[in-house]
Order: sequence, then structure tokens, then C-alpha cells
Amino acid sequence: MELRIDAEKLADFVSALLGPDSEIAVHDLSEPATSLKVIRNSHLSGRSIGAPATDLALRMAQECSGKNGADYWLNYRSKTRNGTLLRSSTMVIKDADGKAVAMFCVNSDDSRYQRAVDALQALLPADLSNEQHQENLSASVDDVGVEIMQSVLGNYAVDPVRMSSEEKAHVVAELDNRGLFSIRGFVGKASAALDISEPTLYRYLKHCRD
Repeated sequence: MELRIDAEKLADFVSALLGPDSEIAVHDLSEPATSLKVIRNSHLSGRSIGAPATDLALRMAQECSGKNGADYWLNYRSKTRNGTLLRSSTMVIKDADGKAVAMFCVNSDDSRYQRAVDALQALLPADLSNEQHQENLSASVDDVGVEIMQSVLGNYAVDPVRMSSEEKAHVVAELDNRGLFSIRGFVGKASAALDISEPTLYRYLKHCRD
């Protein structure tokens, strides 16, 4: 489906939707030296109507042209004259032959959101902020046992029923260290998972505890 949309109205709509931290720019690529025809929230880049196409815009015009060329680029970095980094996305508008003739660009300054993220991050203890989780907050004791078994068995590339006796004994020792056998019923479940009898599991347990 093809639609004809007024570029000024579309820029107004997207600008109102995203707010003052996003610059909206429309380029006419037939006039690279003065390609910028519509701009909203120009305070972000300091540009005005008649500004030239950027180096990347000219490159995109070449790379995206053709019916198999990309129609848009998302979330790449751009930089203003004063050094502010923006998150940019561009939609390429093509003619019937697939030639890039215009671009609709959104350049967003995420610094306010990044400061908010940093402020929230600072509330976490330093030794927790980037640490992988060490505890699963389970709803039932059976879930705890299942998680222990999955965690231990997941460290082995071999299916439990194909493990050697030595490997199975080692698994039993790990499960014991993790406290699995303090949960009622998991001697039987571990025996079944390892394809061994309960007396054999108890023998492994006795050996690892001696």
C-alpha cells in the first residue's frame, strides 16, 4: 500500500510523539548541498533549513538505492558539531525505480534517560550491580529441588544415562553439596535422572561423605 504524506505534517506528528529530545529531519537528496527541507527540534544539532546532506546520508543514498537496498537504518550513532552523541534512525524514500530520493530522519538525545539509568544504578550496592544472580526465588520446595538438579546436570554435556559410574558419583556429590537430598523425595528423583538404583545412590553418598 502506498500513501502520499505531507512531510511537514509527518514531522510535526513524530516530533509531538517523541518530544523535545528527538530531532526530526527530512532531506531532499536531489539537492545534496541544501538537502535539509524540514526540521523539528533543531536545537539538538543546531542545523536549519538548507543545511547539506551529511556524509552518512550520501553513503546511504548509494547503498540503499535499488529495489533490494535497505529501506531504513535503525539506532546508529551520530554526533553534533558540539560533540553530543545522538541515537539516529533513517527511513529512505525511493522513487519507482528504487533510487533514494529523500530521507526521513529521527535523531534522539538519550542523555536524560542515561542519567536516570545511572542514578538508579548508583542505588544498587557496587558488589551487586553487575553480578550474576546466585539465588532463585522459588515458590515451592519442589521447584528448589528441580532447579538444583537442572543446574548441576546442565554442567555436563553428556546425557545422565550415558555417564560413567565415576561421573554419576561426582554428580551425586555435587547434588549433596547443594543440599538436594535434604528435600524429601529427591533421592528417588535423582536416582531416576541418573538411571541408577536408590541403593547405588546411597552408596555414592556414603563414599563422598566419608
